[in-house]
Amino acid sequence: MDKRKSSQAFIAPSAVVDPTARIGRGTKIWAFSQIAEHARIGSECVIGNGVYIDRHVKIGNRVRIHNKALLYHGVVIEDDVFIGPGVCFTNDPWPRSGMTRNLKGRSWTVHKGASIGANATVLPDVVIGAYAVVGCGSVVTHHVPDQVLVYGNPAKLKGFVCRCGFVMKEISSLGNSKSIRCPSCGKAISLPSKIALSYRSLESSEL
Repeated sequence: MDKRKSSQAFIAPSAVVDPTARIGRGTKIWAFSQIAEHARIGSECVIGNGVYIDRHVKIGNRVRIHNKALLYHGVVIEDDVFIGPGVCFTNDPWPRSGMTRNLKGRSWTVHKGASIGANATVLPDVVIGAYAVVGCGSVVTHHVPDQVLVYGNPAKLKGFVCRCGFVMKEISSLGNSKSIRCPSCGKAISLPSKIALSYRSLESSEL
């Protein structure tokens, strides 16, 4: 471990950090984590026990990655993302022993403020929208829009989430537009009609 890294971040003695990795100021990397070649981790992050961050993975600022999470080559994590224990980001839709997918020029993103619950699995090429929430144990097979709550296997639309963290449920209409309001902070967001209709259909089927 070089002095530049140790002056910027706390790195546990048992963690393995490749010399080509870049670690931001104030980041903490806990025991038995491994940070591979050319990975980039921003400032004020927490990397939990036994986390694996693959080569070329990019992580923003103030990201929390909990114990035993696995982030494989191809994923980009933006600022303020929460990744729960045991979450796995896969990167090859058709894996075979002895074959490696060519990821040159390819990447997919977990956008700012999103939260992914414990033991969720995110398939390759799947984008998670800003402030979206993925429930524990979910298998995410399709893109997740901004501020949407999904869970299950496969993960499906279950609601909407405010940036402040509360679930938003009541959909209202004003002319041709539809919106949903947070019961805590009162902030409303507009919804694409297709998403609003899908959620209405889901609510009706669960009654």
